[in-house]
Amino acid sequence: MLLAYVGGGKGKTTAGLGVALRAWGHGYRVLVAFLMKTPFYMGEEVGEYKALRRLGIDVVTLEEFGNPQAMWESVLEALDSYDLVLLDEFNYAVRQGFIAPGEVLRLRGVKPHVVVTGNHLWPELAGAADLISEIRAIKHYYPKATGVKGLDW
Repeated sequence: MLLAYVGGGKGKTTAGLGVALRAWGHGYRVLVAFLMKTPFYMGEEVGEYKALRRLGIDVVTLEEFGNPQAMWESVLEALDSYDLVLLDEFNYAVRQGFIAPGEVLRLRGVKPHVVVTGNHLWPELAGAADLISEIRAIKHYYPKATGVKGLDW
């Protein structure tokens, strides 16, 4: 089963983490791969990393591998060891050219449920996914808080 949370709104990672938490709560073995994020922001460990570590959920991060392609290959090798794998920001890694769009097809028929997140919905992902939820922003604090203009919210 391949689930995708896509779109320009805030909440894609949160939705993926919710699926991972629910699976972990049912005793499933879970891997969370943060393909484009590091575990620290402004010198502090990010909350989701702290929580996942406390729960004993396996996590791999960009810092461990140096680039998303290396992490992707490692995750593919480990798939059979898990019941659910969250590939956070997979679509962003595709957009940035680290992973080819067609690579998502390697997830068809794998043992674990796989959740991918990220802004863009690639045709290959649209064809392969069993569930696609689009998250869109109706209102967001970022433009007001930062002064950045030209966002679609």
